[in-house]
Amino acid sequence: MTKLENEWQDFQKNQIEIKAKMSIIELSTQKIPDMAERVGELKNWKQIGLALFGTLIGGLITYLIKTPNL
Repeated sequence: MTKLENEWQDFQKNQIEIKAKMSIIELSTQKIPDMAERVGELKNWKQIGLALFGTLIGGLITYLIKTPNL
């Protein structure tokens, strides 16, 4: 009977561990939409940065072309 009791206790311990892991996974999956939103915002900032960089380069090229005494 003790072997059966030991197996039952092991089963209960494993079940508790599984529940703990599932709660961690559940918390992680709840954070996915927030992280996706942050990645979207980062892409927007990247696009804004590239547009500003392109504008500065274009302005510099235009300045160099229009200024004859360099």
